[in-house]
Amino acid sequence: MPCGKEWEKMLNKAVIVLYADCEVNYNGRASSTASREWRIIIIKPDGSILIHTNEGYQPLNWQPPGSRITITTINGVKTIMAVRHRPREVLRISLHAIEWACWGWPSEGQFRLNGTHDELKYRIANNIGKYIPGGRLVGIEYEIPGHGIADIVAIDGEGRKWVVEVKRQCADLHAVSQLKRYTEALNARGLLVAPCFTSGARELAVKYGFRIIEESV
Repeated sequence: MPCGKEWEKMLNKAVIVLYADCEVNYNGRASSTASREWRIIIIKPDGSILIHTNEGYQPLNWQPPGSRITITTINGVKTIMAVRHRPREVLRISLHAIEWACWGWPSEGQFRLNGTHDELKYRIANNIGKYIPGGRLVGIEYEIPGHGIADIVAIDGEGRKWVVEVKRQCADLHAVSQLKRYTEALNARGLLVAPCFTSGARELAVKYGFRIIEESV
C-alpha cells in the first residue's frame, strides 16, 4: 500500500486511510460536533467516509456511498467535505495535522453471511407479542408511500399502531431518523431492535420516545 503526501490525488480513485488530528462537524437529520483529536479516517471511492476513534468498531461518524467528497481550505485549515443531497447531509472534517496517509485498492473476495437481517426480522414478527404487549402483526416489509418500507408494523393490546425497525448491525443516528419518518407518516409508536446502539442513537431515541431493544441474529 503506497503512502505519502500525494493521497489527495487518489481521492475518488482508491481507498484512502488517514491518521489525522481533526475536528468533525455533521449537519443533516441531526447535528453533532467532535472536538479536535487524533482519529482514523477512511475514504472510499464510492463516496463513503468513516471516522474511527481508538474504541469499538462503530465509526464516530460517517457518510454513506454516493456522497460527494472534496478537499478545500477553510480559515487556513485543510478540510474534507462529504456532502449528500437526498437527504441533505454535510460532514466536515478539519485536518489540523496528518501523521500518515496511505491508499490502496482492496478487493471484496468471497464473502458468506451466516445470520441475516431477514432472519432477525421474521423472528421478531413471529413473536411480536414478546416485543409489544398484546401485539398483533399488521405487516412485514410494510410500504409507506413516499417514505420507504418499514420492517414490521403491528398493533398493541390497546389498539395503538407500532413501527418496528430492525438492524443487523449497530444502530446509529440514521436508523433512529429512519424510524422517526415512518412513525410520523403512520402516526405510530416506534421500536428499534439492534445488537447495539451508538450513544447518539440512544439519546435521540429517548428524545423521540422510542423503545430500543438489544438483540442480535
